[in-house]
Amino acid sequence: MSQGEQAYERIESLIAHMELKPGESMTMADLQERVALGRTPVLEAIRKLSDDTLLEVRAGRGVRVTPIDLHRERRLLRIRRDIECFVVELAIDNASGLVRNQLHHLARMLRELKASTDIRPFNELDKRMDQLLLEAADEPFLERTLRPLHTTFRRLGYLYQSHFGNERTVHDNVQMHVDMLDAIIEHDTATALRSTHLLMDFMEEMFAPLERDLEPSYLDVGIKPLEEGACFSS
Repeated sequence: MSQGEQAYERIESLIAHMELKPGESMTMADLQERVALGRTPVLEAIRKLSDDTLLEVRAGRGVRVTPIDLHRERRLLRIRRDIECFVVELAIDNASGLVRNQLHHLARMLRELKASTDIRPFNELDKRMDQLLLEAADEPFLERTLRPLHTTFRRLGYLYQSHFGNERTVHDNVQMHVDMLDAIIEHDTATALRSTHLLMDFMEEMFAPLERDLEPSYLDVGIKPLEEGACFSS
């Protein structure tokens, strides 16, 4: 990867795993230090992340991580559902032997994930799966549209798992991805689409506890907590 691509990947991961918190502001120098890369590649990454609506550029004041807007992201999930189904259909039709080999390997790695409440190892494989399916779909418009949506929902999933999840929620999420991969590999379009809808339903179910029980400052650090350190999770 170029240094600009490296900067993008590193900052994107910091956002997805909330090491850069929603609503957090920082200078260019702060970001350069966090990703250990120079000004030019970081600027390139910032432009791309701004286009993705994951960072907000603030003239003369650095950048701000876009807060989590649950109402907006619930609407975006409706868009993502339709596009993901289209990607799955294209991937089944177009996947080369090399991509199918990688999908087999990815499904095996997902099956071998140890039970854990840590969603990071899964997120890395999930990201690779998204990239492979987009590669198989071979439509640049879909990649530009889905890339920011994938990061948006990886961040939302990380937030949900951190406060309301357990080993079972991670296991169920992994299993749904395995089922979808198996169906794609077997050219079983009906099962692959059904598995995709189940995954979108799983994401939809995250919104209720996040809206009802989570302290708003976790969605935007600019919001003063109603109670010091409060998080009304079960």
